[in-house]
Formats: sequence, C-alpha cells, structure tokens
Amino acid sequence: MSQKGKRLSGEELHELGIKWVYKHIKDEFEVLSVNIEFEKNPQIIARKDDDMYFIVVKTSTYPDLGSLSSMAAEEIITHADTHQAKILFAHVGVANANTENEAEMAFPEKDGQYYINYTGLSIEPNILMQP
Repeated sequence: MSQKGKRLSGEELHELGIKWVYKHIKDEFEVLSVNIEFEKNPQIIARKDDDMYFIVVKTSTYPDLGSLSSMAAEEIITHADTHQAKILFAHVGVANANTENEAEMAFPEKDGQYYINYTGLSIEPNILMQP
C-alpha cells in the first residue's frame, strides 16, 4: 500500500540507480569516482584495461527506463573527448515491489522493496554518432 509521504524523491531514485550500477560493475572496473549530484554527468568514472570510462547512469520508475536527453548527451560526448574517455550508459528502471497494483509499481517507496530493471552497461551508437 503506497503512502504518498514515503515515495522516493527524484534524487533518491537517482542515487538508488547509481548504487545499483556501482554494485554490479565494481568487480569489473576500477572505480575512480562516483558522483550522485542529480544534474551532473557522468555519475561514475572508472578504468579498465588502461582505458578511462565515463559511465552515465539514468534511472526512472516503472514502466520506464532512465534516459539521457540529447543536450546532456552532447555535453557528455564533449567532456569524454576532452579526457579521452569512452562512454557507457546504464539505464535503470525501478518498480515498487510492495504492491500488487500495477499502477502503484510506478511509485517506489523509501525503505521499500524494489524490482530493478537493469540489463548492464551499453554503448548507444545513435546518441554517440557525431555528424
């Protein structure tokens, strides 16, 4: 049962997604820094096999996955080029697992149970292609 005062804020949802991705990459990458600020990209800077990676984590609520705006994509591409870093994306979807009502799945609650939709890191050629 959802209680409006207990819903995750946008910042809390964002931080939950970053923590989830960090948990799943920390054994594969050397994580150099994690940034949980809501409007800052990338969220995770990591290294693997002498390559620098900017990992952009975007989180949304059920039934959606987090997405990156075209303006933010342009900024991260420029930033990565400056630092000779590769870009990876992590799209995360979070659903409230404490309900049987599909409509309420879109409202994850603080200290609640969650279903997480995360398929790993990806490269998105449509966003990364420059004219």
